[in-house]
Amino acid sequence: MADVTQAIYNEIKKDLPLIEEGLKRKNGSQKLWRKLRSKYAVLIPELEGKVKVSGKISAGGSEFDYRPELEQLKEVILAYLIINPINKQSNDNIANKSEVLLHDDIRYSKDEVLLKKIEESKIYIRASDSDKKQIALEKIWDCFERLKTLYGDKKKQSLNELLNNVSHNSNELYSRLNQEFNELTKIGNEFQIRHFETNTKQIPSDHFREYLYFRVLSLISYCLNEINE
Repeated sequence: MADVTQAIYNEIKKDLPLIEEGLKRKNGSQKLWRKLRSKYAVLIPELEGKVKVSGKISAGGSEFDYRPELEQLKEVILAYLIINPINKQSNDNIANKSEVLLHDDIRYSKDEVLLKKIEESKIYIRASDSDKKQIALEKIWDCFERLKTLYGDKKKQSLNELLNNVSHNSNELYSRLNQEFNELTKIGNEFQIRHFETNTKQIPSDHFREYLYFRVLSLISYCLNEINE
């Protein structure tokens, strides 16, 4: 393993939102794919050949659709970040002192999708502008909801099994962790994180976004590391 340098990580932070936007429409996907393919062949040579290239033409259009390649590129970049440690100087735009959690190694290995989503959220929370920090908060909340279904689609039963496995046979710990899950679920429903109806509350500041982000990340990290012991 080799450290992901500050310079490379900064490029990833800039490019991941571009990929996300590129995935929303066919037009321009070929140009973006060619640009990023050449770029990452230099920045991270290990990724070369990891993406299957097809460039299929869409029905009724003349431009080739490279969104599948962009999706694959996003996945391999996130997988690369999971495997390789990130330089600790990457947290300059985070005021919350819990930023040290971004360097914690989450050892859970049975849900690669969840780990990639966590890594993706870290990229956005490290950004300087509010819009990207909001995206980070929404993504880590998606991880929080996915955490509840690690043991099956029936969320209540799955969460109960999860809590049993991480509470060390302690009724008090089970109760406190269950209370935290319930409180965060309530926050997710009442604030503009997963829902944006007029009766939901706005997030007042980036400091509050970071507070909520790290509160959820801490809970996820604890649970995943405990069940992976």
